[in-house]
Amino acid sequence: MKFNKGDVIGGFKIKQNQFIQEVNSDVYLMVHEKSGAKLLYLDTTDDNKVFSIGFRTPPDNSKGTPHILEHSTLCGSRKFPLKEPFVELVKGSLNTFLNAMTWPDKTMYPVASRNAVDFHNLMDVYLDAVFYPNCIDDPQILMQEGWHYELEDKDSELTYNGVVYNEMKGALSSGDAIMENFAMEKLFPNTTYGVESGGDPEVIPALSYKEFVEFYKKFYHPSNSYIFLYGDMDIEKTLNFIDSEYLSNFNEKKIDSQIKTQVPFKKREVINRKYGISESESTDKKAIHALYTAFNDYMSTLDSLAFEVLNYVLIEIEGAPLKKAVLDAELGSELSGSYTDGYKQPVWTIQLSGTDVNNQKKFEETIDETLRALALNGIDKLMLKAAINRIEFTLRENDYRGRPKGLFYGIRAMELWLYDRNPMDALKYFDNLKQLKKFIDTNYFENLILKYVIKNNHQVLITMEPEKGLTEKKNALTAQKLEAFKNSLSEEQLNEIVENTKKLKVRQASKDSEDALKTIPLLERKDLKRIITEKKIKKDFVNGVDYLHYDVNTSGISYVRLFFNLFGINENDIFYANLLTSLLGSMDTQKYTYGELTRLENSNTGGINFSVMCFGDYNNSDKYIPTFEVGGKALTANNKCMVELLKEIICHTEYTERKRLKELILSEKTKWDMTVFDRGHLLTMNRLISYFSKTGEFTEKLALSYYYFLADLVNNYDKNYDEIVKKLESVSAKIFTRNNLTIEVIGNEKDSQSVKDLVKYLICDMEIGEKNNKNSFEFNNDCYNEGFLTSGKVNYVSKGGNFKKYGFKYTGAVRVMETILRYDYLWKKVRVLGGAYGAFVQFSPNGNAVLCSYRDPNLKETLDVFKGIPDYLRNLKISEREMTKYVIGTMAAEEVQFTPSMLGDRAAADYFKGSTAEDRERIRNEIINCTLEDIHKLADLVESVINEPYLCVMGSEHKVKKSEEIFKKIRSLPN
Repeated sequence: MKFNKGDVIGGFKIKQNQFIQEVNSDVYLMVHEKSGAKLLYLDTTDDNKVFSIGFRTPPDNSKGTPHILEHSTLCGSRKFPLKEPFVELVKGSLNTFLNAMTWPDKTMYPVASRNAVDFHNLMDVYLDAVFYPNCIDDPQILMQEGWHYELEDKDSELTYNGVVYNEMKGALSSGDAIMENFAMEKLFPNTTYGVESGGDPEVIPALSYKEFVEFYKKFYHPSNSYIFLYGDMDIEKTLNFIDSEYLSNFNEKKIDSQIKTQVPFKKREVINRKYGISESESTDKKAIHALYTAFNDYMSTLDSLAFEVLNYVLIEIEGAPLKKAVLDAELGSELSGSYTDGYKQPVWTIQLSGTDVNNQKKFEETIDETLRALALNGIDKLMLKAAINRIEFTLRENDYRGRPKGLFYGIRAMELWLYDRNPMDALKYFDNLKQLKKFIDTNYFENLILKYVIKNNHQVLITMEPEKGLTEKKNALTAQKLEAFKNSLSEEQLNEIVENTKKLKVRQASKDSEDALKTIPLLERKDLKRIITEKKIKKDFVNGVDYLHYDVNTSGISYVRLFFNLFGINENDIFYANLLTSLLGSMDTQKYTYGELTRLENSNTGGINFSVMCFGDYNNSDKYIPTFEVGGKALTANNKCMVELLKEIICHTEYTERKRLKELILSEKTKWDMTVFDRGHLLTMNRLISYFSKTGEFTEKLALSYYYFLADLVNNYDKNYDEIVKKLESVSAKIFTRNNLTIEVIGNEKDSQSVKDLVKYLICDMEIGEKNNKNSFEFNNDCYNEGFLTSGKVNYVSKGGNFKKYGFKYTGAVRVMETILRYDYLWKKVRVLGGAYGAFVQFSPNGNAVLCSYRDPNLKETLDVFKGIPDYLRNLKISEREMTKYVIGTMAAEEVQFTPSMLGDRAAADYFKGSTAEDRERIRNEIINCTLEDIHKLADLVESVINEPYLCVMGSEHKVKKSEEIFKKIRSLPN
């Protein structure tokens, strides 16, 4: 190791040091002697460097102070006197991660970059932001990021506005989010976990500026900080910088930020609450029941990992006994579970959706009886073994889909560190896994249920009942409250609010000076990589089947992808193809019950999954290749077992078990019911593209159209059961044929050869099938410009079109323009001035383009913002330095650290889309060479999109109906 215990580097004294195999790092735990700041450093060869500084920030109310402060600290500081340095970093950094996050008891500010200079710059801006923010001297920052009264003139309606205020209106719109708030309030009535750290929109307007500043001064001090460093860096230089530039300016002081422990309950609490649904929704099967259990705050890492295993075994795995008991009793359609150990006291939640209010008692009894029976009679040992193997595979694979590993190590460490426990223990799991495997043949897991659940009365049973129009009633009450408040104000007070509104808008619309912008350090274009060096996919023909191999080191794991071309099915069968992704592996086959299948899958593989994909042609939005993908991963030594399972599932699944089939379909529908509003931006964007693109038409059949299909399937299941089974059988027979199949293997030559040897066995039970030469399906799509009604308090507003239909080309300059729009024009107009949480812009190589706002209090106003984009681009005036900043920010996406499986996935996508590494290299160079003139020239391209008549909105029932004249059709979501 580089350093020894007791060494002092840059003012930091090493308290502990050891090599931790699980993260392949020398790990050092340090403390800054002058300021008391704590630091954890993982010394590894990974070039994706991570820095984070976190603070223990326990609120005692639901005004959202820690969340608003998280936003506000990034709005200018001592060395970087801009309105929003965070945005300037996003525009001009090669970061691989840049964000800030608020939890119920902590706030973290993590950044990551693979470029050493960029990493230093990011760290500097974030440290200055948290220790010397402008927000404690400028009330307008709280007004913008938190909340403020908005009044255009004395005769206008008085409203609330603010980024976090509107964000939380969206976040607390769904029944399960509201439920969690109520449950935590009851579960932890005397600790910080009983309040909403993100902020309750009904309470946020009670936050004063004085209280806001006091919260900052109490908690944002080095003595209350947790600094995390990860990766290949000059650590001595880094520590010396943190010391000399920041921490040496502070003396250690005692800060009372301890997280209190909730005194256990003497008996379980039972509560009922209501949540709002739209007037057009049915209340049938819309109730939610949940049992929340709080554990001790001194749980060992062994017991905590064991509860992850138990949650998987009891609820998540197919055939899970707790889930089976509840669904067999026909109490609801979906049982889910979650174990959260990111609190001082971990919480286990068992949630039943798609149920009725009067099922509460039976739900409670079924959970209690089943858990007691399991504790007394024992848990299936094979299930335990399978679950532990699956969790071990996931931990060892360490695949965060391109996000920095170090980021997750830092978050994991905080789960102990924040509560004055050793953060190194959070990074270790090898010994715990060995212990758990030994405990399978003992009563250890059963005793955990007994100790932490059955004999633990620290529980809340909560039922959420839907009520039509409740959201609108609350909105009306808020409006009445504001009207009454306005009427109580004097002429002078009204003028003051009007003046404050105007001043804030002037500030928001103003630009930072060139001198201020120059304070943000910037790389140069010459620092950017122009050449792409990556392997090409190899194509072969094995046993009559197209075979692709992406040769990459996967550390002994074989990733297998089976792509079945879907042009062999009919247009109306696409819904059933998508439904198959939820059924396969969850129903009996000729050889195995679904429970046996799951145990074999978890014992021998890292998972088997199913999805319907659409690979749109790189250049043409009306050409695409639709596929049904079957994915599996396993240690190469287990490939035979994995392939045997793949074959059994796709060739021999039996769809005739009436009760099980209904159970799965109901579960799928309920999942959509619970998540549809939170995915509103994705769903409206998909729907919008379907109005003008054949590729979009197909993709949309997997989105909102599929949701309507599911609702119809559920409502008519008993009547149409025989037809449903026949459809599933015929569609699966059409899909899973040899002529439709392309195989891809991601791994080295040995991994590939192992799969090649099994191809003959894999396809032996498949029909040959017919080759097809279609380029697209033909849909009868006459719907466009739709508004979808929800009980949500905010909107998702999408608008778009296809620019290639007007002769425009896709270039790297389009990518730079996206960055400019996202972080300048739309950020200012939609987020800062409009109060929305954010906005998206997506221009694709095939010409499809869409703009979308996210958690937006506005509707028509946002459409007007979109209309202003062409003129904005034509008149854009920025310096060469600012232009370079946007170029660098655009290139950040190219810095993502792809995992081996991601590289293989991209290679397969390129193969089907007709895209090449040369295409990416050309775009890369066009980005690096982009000029302001290139951006000006794109105004006409964007105008062609804006002038298209297409728009799609999902959101507030009141807002959508108020703007009904802009829609061709207003629709309710499925019941």
